[in-house]
Amino acid sequence: MLDAWGTKVVVEAIKGCGEFSSACHLDAISKARHESQKALDEIAKQKLDAILATLSPGRQPLAPVQFRDGLALRYLRHPSNLPAKCDGCGANFTLQHALDCKKGRLVILRHNEIHDCIGNLASQVWPPVIKEPIVNEATATSSDPGLRLDLGIRGVWQPQVEALFDVRVIDTDAPSHCHRAPNAILESSSQEKKRMYKKAVEDRRGTFTPFLLSVDGLLHKEASHFIKHMATALSSKWDKAYSIISSYVRSWLAFAGVRAVSLCLRESRTKWRSGLGFDDGAPLASFME
Repeated sequence: MLDAWGTKVVVEAIKGCGEFSSACHLDAISKARHESQKALDEIAKQKLDAILATLSPGRQPLAPVQFRDGLALRYLRHPSNLPAKCDGCGANFTLQHALDCKKGRLVILRHNEIHDCIGNLASQVWPPVIKEPIVNEATATSSDPGLRLDLGIRGVWQPQVEALFDVRVIDTDAPSHCHRAPNAILESSSQEKKRMYKKAVEDRRGTFTPFLLSVDGLLHKEASHFIKHMATALSSKWDKAYSIISSYVRSWLAFAGVRAVSLCLRESRTKWRSGLGFDDGAPLASFME
């Protein structure tokens, strides 16, 4: 439409519908550029409003220290006030060590930030969402620990069919991955997940999708496809433009990624113990006697 406005004088002159005037032509181009800029500004404003909506009162996606950590990592700066030694294993507490140290299970717990985020968003359009669905029960007569995934969402890919997801956040800069491209690392992990879970899920008439991303926020192609699919469904339900909802979804996912990384930097890797002399649910038996 804007191109038509800008070339209207030339087109009419070619068709013989009027005399060509360079002044009128330049004026038409100027008006077309002005209208084009207004349209672009409106689109940008809508996207910004969608992002700012996530920061409304009562909804704080990032604590101040998480925001500072995310900003430091985004611009390749070293996060401030980190300990000199790891409280889990005693090694030097570098950024690389924080993201890779398995003590305290923080590298596992960081996945929870991501699956809680996509689970909460998915529940808006495909309720209810099952967290940690059990595919195969553990058996007391064998050493089989059973099989469970992170999310079960009914109706994502097919009506009334359970779609199961397993989430993993990968440090693609880990020493073990130093000679491989990030996309290749994510694809390799995706194939590993499918070998572990796909057949068991399909045996129960479900579908399996690995949801993989790097600590830097790089999404695997299947995760990216799911995010687009969910944004389309939310856009239809909320009657909002896809571009606005896509920005909204990706903003929340980005916040979850920052929280996941900050968890590895700031949380303790040693277990907190009760000063009452009890561990976990140990006092329950005493209270019931």
